[in-house]
Amino acid sequence: MTRFERLNKQVFQAHEQGDHTTLIDVYHMLGMEELNDRKVTAACFLLTQAYIYALESGDARADEIHKILKSHGREE
Repeated sequence: MTRFERLNKQVFQAHEQGDHTTLIDVYHMLGMEELNDRKVTAACFLLTQAYIYALESGDARADEIHKILKSHGREE
């Protein structure tokens, strides 16, 4: 199984189970990887997904993700 297939399976399972922690983990990780590769648009899309789930679940990472999005002109 490729990394993409493994992560895709994780995301689908997390959506089915309402597992926001896994959704935040995966979207945040992928977003940061995209930022490291200087792919800001893709990174901010993925980080926005992580941010939404963090807000919905009251996850403490919401503040950190918000700061990253703001620094790239995606928030406020």
